[in-house]
Amino acid sequence: MSHQEPAASSVPPSALERVRRNRTGPLAASLGVALAVALLLAVLVPGSPNLYASLVLGLLLTAAVGFTTRYLSHDRGLMAQGIAFLATLLGIHVMGVTGTLNGVGSSGIVAQIADIGPSFDDAFLAALASPPVSTGGLLCGLIAAIIVGWGARDRD
Repeated sequence: MSHQEPAASSVPPSALERVRRNRTGPLAASLGVALAVALLLAVLVPGSPNLYASLVLGLLLTAAVGFTTRYLSHDRGLMAQGIAFLATLLGIHVMGVTGTLNGVGSSGIVAQIADIGPSFDDAFLAALASPPVSTGGLLCGLIAAIIVGWGARDRD
């Protein structure tokens, strides 16, 4: 009687699958995407209030967080929607406050040369220190939760 050993060539799971299996993986990835995209898009936020620019940038961040959470969550239940909602709310807040405060003193060539206004670091610290509740952030969080959807993930 021959004894066969199990095959030792099992393929380790991919990095994305390890994130999916981790209980806090989708939350950490969604927060990371929200903050990274928020800081990248904060450069594009105009110093003076501009509804169109804020709407487009906010929806870009919302889509990034919503689809990240949707892709990384095994179950698309209330927990995944809450993760997308909170990550989007924080990302919209950081992007809006950082971008607005950073662009306050930067209108005109003289202001750019003289370096008037708060720096990007100071604007980011102000965003972290202020409460992240706004109607735009809440609306974008709800849109991200809708993007995540509801129900079991399709298995292919």
